[in-house]
Amino acid sequence: MNKILTFFVMFFLLVSQCIANPYTSFNSVLDTLPKEDAQKSLDVFTKDFGQAISGGSCGIGAALGLLGVYGGLKVSYRTISKDNIIVKDTASKGLFFPMLHFCVGLPYDFNVILRLSRFDDTTVIGAGLLYELFKPKTIIIPAISLQSVYNDASANAHGNEFKAWNLKNSILLQFSKVPLIKPYIGLNYDITHLKAYSSKYCGMSSDVYGFGYGAGLSASLGIFSFVIDVFIYEDRPTYNLGMFVGF
Repeated sequence: MNKILTFFVMFFLLVSQCIANPYTSFNSVLDTLPKEDAQKSLDVFTKDFGQAISGGSCGIGAALGLLGVYGGLKVSYRTISKDNIIVKDTASKGLFFPMLHFCVGLPYDFNVILRLSRFDDTTVIGAGLLYELFKPKTIIIPAISLQSVYNDASANAHGNEFKAWNLKNSILLQFSKVPLIKPYIGLNYDITHLKAYSSKYCGMSSDVYGFGYGAGLSASLGIFSFVIDVFIYEDRPTYNLGMFVGF
């Protein structure tokens, strides 16, 4: 287990050095635009950034049970809009986020969700709740759960500073009684707010809303679980991959 965790830490340290920081053109791009165009560019950026920091929020579609624990690492990659000139100016093609992700089972079919990341000069802290609305008794009927996860982000990439939050509300259907591999699908409604704290448009903010949908698989091998899913928002995918330990 220690070797696996060491591998992931070293991998992400290497990736962080090899991939250009996608936020270093935040000031320079906005500074060149008239106010109306700057607002439009900020709105496009906000949509992609909101999906990046909330990527992988789904992944368990059923309650863990009292004091059940599930924790590990999720990696999200958000493909950006062709109009996201803030990120494209850095030659980046997407937004990449590794995220520590933990779930703890509570009474009455609730899970508490905790998330933490520090990557690309950006800190993300998240928390949420999942409630299993319907518990199935056979493998052909899915568990139905409601989930809400809030992620708060603060970025300062060499003076390119902004803060944002995303609230992802989801309904999840998971075939939790299927052995070993458990497929799931989800429908999300996202609210994202972002505010610039640098550039000549310091104080400009953006609020965006929208629906997303996706599907994935959770595979278990003893105490280990592996999760892969794809969620679509604004006709573009966010890819999520995770490795977890559960008890």
